[in-house]
Formats: sequence, C-alpha cells, structure tokens
Amino acid sequence: MNIQQRIEARHDALAICYRMTGDYAKLDYRSAWGKIANYCEKRGLPTECADAEYINVYYDDPETTPAEQCSVDVCVAADVVKTLSPGDGIDIRTIEGGNFIVFLLKGPYEQLGEAYGQIYSKLLPEAGVKPLQKPMFERYLNDPGTTNCENLLTEIWIPIEKPSKIDW
Repeated sequence: MNIQQRIEARHDALAICYRMTGDYAKLDYRSAWGKIANYCEKRGLPTECADAEYINVYYDDPETTPAEQCSVDVCVAADVVKTLSPGDGIDIRTIEGGNFIVFLLKGPYEQLGEAYGQIYSKLLPEAGVKPLQKPMFERYLNDPGTTNCENLLTEIWIPIEKPSKIDW
C-alpha cells in the first residue's frame, strides 16, 4: 500500500453535517450522504459545488471508546454553508483548522482500516510529530459513484502540534 504524507495547515471550515453514532465499520455512510443530498435538494443547492469538501470527522478513538459510543459527522464544507440553517437532521458545525499531518491513500475505502494500522503503528512515530487529542477527519477527493474503486483518493488529516522543522 502506497501512502504519501505531508504537513499542512488549514483554517476552520463551516460545514453541513449529519451525526452518526456506533461502530465506525458498521455505520451506513451512504444513507448519511443521502440525507445531506436531500437537505441540499430541498434548498435548491447543487449537490456538487466547486469549493465543496466532502469530509467525515471522527470524534472517538475506536481503540479506547466502546464501538456503540463512537461518533462521526458526515459533512460538506463550502462557502454557501454561511447562508444555511440547521434542519432535517442536518446541523451546521465548524471543522476546526490547525496544523495537520495528512496521509493520502489511493484505492478502495476497504483499505482504510489497514492504512490506519500502518499510520498509527509506523508512519506517525517515524514522522516525528506529536498528534493532538482532537478530532481527525477523512477528506474524499473524488466521487465513489463515478470513480473506479482502485482510483479513489482519500486524505486522512490528523491534528498535530505545530512542527518546528520536518525533513522528509
């Protein structure tokens, strides 16, 4: 598995979000994305806009939190969110910015579990950065409905202390 990494800073982003609780591996993400699409459709918003980011924010570590208590927000961040109000089970939340180590994975979503294992056991310790106890998120760079699963691009964003210097 090929995983690329980089350090990046980003600003807070306002997003429409649908919250789910339970075992991350068993949640119905497709249904959550459908609820967001319905919310947008009812408001006459395009389901895709140029500045949109498609993100899942994970609040709990499944290694230390019981699976049934793990929370995730399925989100779309875009400038248009500033004009929206919560409704239909959709909330408006801020995805916190800061400094991150970002891992890029190419391939099916089914590989994400293996990627996390490699990231937390090997790549993070080797990177010499200190992860923060804050929510991390996945950012989806292409559409699984129109992209071959082998070409799906997923970024894993893990918040870190501001690095003094990284030599990669």
